[in-house]
Amino acid sequence: MIDASIASTMTSSGTSAAATSATELQESYNSFLTLLTAQISNQDPLNPVDSTQFVSQLAQLTQVEQSIATNASLEQISTMLSTVGAMSDLQLIGRDVLVPSSQVRMTEDDFPLSYQLDAGAEDVTIRIYSEDGTLVREMPGASTAEGEVIDVEWDRLDSVGLPVPPDTFRIEITASDASGNDVGATTLTRAEVTRVNFTGQGPELELDNGEQVLSYVVRSVL
Repeated sequence: MIDASIASTMTSSGTSAAATSATELQESYNSFLTLLTAQISNQDPLNPVDSTQFVSQLAQLTQVEQSIATNASLEQISTMLSTVGAMSDLQLIGRDVLVPSSQVRMTEDDFPLSYQLDAGAEDVTIRIYSEDGTLVREMPGASTAEGEVIDVEWDRLDSVGLPVPPDTFRIEITASDASGNDVGATTLTRAEVTRVNFTGQGPELELDNGEQVLSYVVRSVL
């Protein structure tokens, strides 16, 4: 689904610094012309005003005007590229994406949880919490090469061996090295994109696990 505010958001984002600078430059031009007219009107015919200074100021204003025009063109190009990139995100609707997230939606057939570790991880612990914060299951995780995506296999049993029905869970993964020092771990989940919202920070994806993430955090499209 496409956010109905797409047009207004993109239009408002097009308000540029160059446009503001152009307004200020026009005011400077008007002040310059007013001053020049007053000087010429009140000059002594036997001792006319030296035009060198005015020519120099006019040249400086012209250079500024050219710079503003260049910046405006660059801003237009940037806006066009951003729009193209944002529109391409619409193609993600209905697709599964792999994103950093501690929220995982388990279905009857799938528990889409994986993670990545920084270098040196030896011991990994995975904790699965219910939406109300209750610890459902704690289990060890595998450690492997830095950056490799590790899929988590869960038998769908809680800490006392009872079956756990489909639901949305919060995940916590911790890791440590051989000396017991903390090692970074990134929790990942696979979720379907259900909607794209265009925000001031960029395209935002709504996922079927209930989360919203900016499109640039997507690790892969599945």
